[in-house]
Amino acid sequence: MLIVFLLQSVPIKVLEDYNMTSLTLEFRRECTQSNTLESLTCPTERVIGESDNNSINRKPDQQFTHLLRLQDDQKDVVRARSEWNLKQNQQ
Repeated sequence: MLIVFLLQSVPIKVLEDYNMTSLTLEFRRECTQSNTLESLTCPTERVIGESDNNSINRKPDQQFTHLLRLQDDQKDVVRARSEWNLKQNQQ
């Protein structure tokens, strides 16, 4: 469920055209069901993919930094970084 919250703020075009290849999570604090969370996403430096079609050795086409925070006091719950590659049929 946590990943769903993080991905809520990813642009829909990215979700449609790219596959997430990596997700790194940093848990900062706990929250409860009664907490309201904000999901924020910011693109980081874009890296142009190599010509190699092997996704294991390929650099990400898109990178994003994510933040899940409590709405009341804006304290971080989770920080994350994701990497995305263009779907094969989109190239």
